[in-house]
Amino acid sequence: MPYTILVGGYSDFISTLSFDPTISPATLKVVGTSPAGSRPTWISRHPTDKSLIFATNEQVEGKVLLFTIKPDQTLDLVQTVPSGGAAPCHLHIGEGEVVAANFSSGTVLAIPLSLSPPALLEPHSEPIHFEFPGPGPKPNQEWSHPHQIFPHPSGKELLVPDLGGDKIWRLGRDEEGKPWKINGAIESPARGTGPRHAIFKGDDLYVINELTSTLTHYSYPNEGDVKEVNTLSILRSQDQFVDNMLGAALLLSEPSQSFPEPLIYVSNRNDLHPEGDTIAIFKPATAFSGVELVGEVRTGLHHIRGVALGGEEDRYLVVGGVTGGSNLPKGIKGGGIKVFERVDRGRSLKEVAHLEEEHVALPTSFLIL
Repeated sequence: MPYTILVGGYSDFISTLSFDPTISPATLKVVGTSPAGSRPTWISRHPTDKSLIFATNEQVEGKVLLFTIKPDQTLDLVQTVPSGGAAPCHLHIGEGEVVAANFSSGTVLAIPLSLSPPALLEPHSEPIHFEFPGPGPKPNQEWSHPHQIFPHPSGKELLVPDLGGDKIWRLGRDEEGKPWKINGAIESPARGTGPRHAIFKGDDLYVINELTSTLTHYSYPNEGDVKEVNTLSILRSQDQFVDNMLGAALLLSEPSQSFPEPLIYVSNRNDLHPEGDTIAIFKPATAFSGVELVGEVRTGLHHIRGVALGGEEDRYLVVGGVTGGSNLPKGIKGGGIKVFERVDRGRSLKEVAHLEEEHVALPTSFLIL
């Protein structure tokens, strides 16, 4: 069946794409656009009310946007509210709240959410501000830069990877409905690491480090200390690494009939190789073995930012490249959007559709509906 893909990016609208893998060759095309303010770089969906879509406006006066999905799969803007800081780059959508990570101001704001009727309400508390004794040794480490908000499986904690502060902040609250507050932090393996995004697999926490293109594995028991297990390169050969490379997306696929093992997909960007940036595929740690790199695929895209899994059994991986991305020499092209099918039990990827960049420029975030 055809799938709908929403695309956010460095533009003033969210694009609606139709991806149809049932015909040969598969098709990927733009079928609509929705006005979405300036730079809607992150888009998310409500966990239970699937008609609600949220986006950031990554600008100096940051905004959070609430949409509903129309029958034609474009979006109807319901409300726009302040994000509590500058350049919001990520949202955590809870059942009754939206939490925004403001990259440039080093703040996080929880915004109450009503579902009937859909509305973003007045925050109960001021934004949380992250302090640290900076600056760090690398670019984008002059002050705190929260890059994601990720919930612990228990629902009792929010983790906030801080690219600027080289740590992962732990937010907790006294009881449900009370304000979130800082409840400690996990230090990165070294200064200049730049944690960007995190995922959980059981009692294991995995973090992609943007500034070193590495993946750190932590043991994260429900009770007890969080401990680093090891840190690995996300490149098959360390000779591939150059200083301007940056780790980006981090995704977990759960086991299914077609894909019997859990796998972690990690993107790297700013690779000068003519075949573009890579996506590394890792097997998570088990009780008997550590994290293992089991595959690496070159995408033909450059400066990858947005990556998403979706479709039946998470069969498809959508990837976006940005021509003229930061730190890339002029003249290197590689923008656009590609859809890859997971093959070889998920340990490899096969390109099945490609949309050139003139149709959707500067993509940074995807939702597969």
